[in-house]
Amino acid sequence: MQIQAGTVSYGYGTSGWTLNIGSGARSFTTPDITFPTAFSTPPTMIVALYGVDAGNSANLRLTVATADIEASEFNVVFNTWADSVIYTVWVSWIAFTP
Repeated sequence: MQIQAGTVSYGYGTSGWTLNIGSGARSFTTPDITFPTAFSTPPTMIVALYGVDAGNSANLRLTVATADIEASEFNVVFNTWADSVIYTVWVSWIAFTP
């Protein structure tokens, strides 16, 4: 079994981040996140939100998921909608293969 873990954060200072402006459905996909050591096959992934900086004038609406998982890299996708304002998010991840 091979296991790797890490943390990432993205927000209003990140190029392409729009979760803090506008309204309606908005999404941000991270640039490729590279594993410290490539796996032999795409791993199973777990992501968990461990921090959020959000505006307090609307409900907090946020989803977090992985995307494009490959043996050497993956992406995280953040989604919000309606009038939620998301300034920054922090995520931890675990990748493993049997």
